[in-house]
Amino acid sequence: MAQIFMNSAVAVLIALAFVTSAVSALRSEVRAARKVPVRIAARGHRNPRDRS
Repeated sequence: MAQIFMNSAVAVLIALAFVTSAVSALRSEVRAARKVPVRIAARGHRNPRDRS
C-alpha cells in the first residue's frame, strides 16, 4: 500500500515538474517575442525557378 502511494506521489511530482517547465518555456518565448521586433525583408518579384 505504501509503495503504491509513493509511486503515485512520484508520478504526480514528475508531471508537475513537466507542466511547470512547459509553462515557463512558453512564457519566456512570448516575452522574447515582445522584446525583439520582427522585420520581414521585402523580396523582389523574382521567379523562384530562375537561379542564375
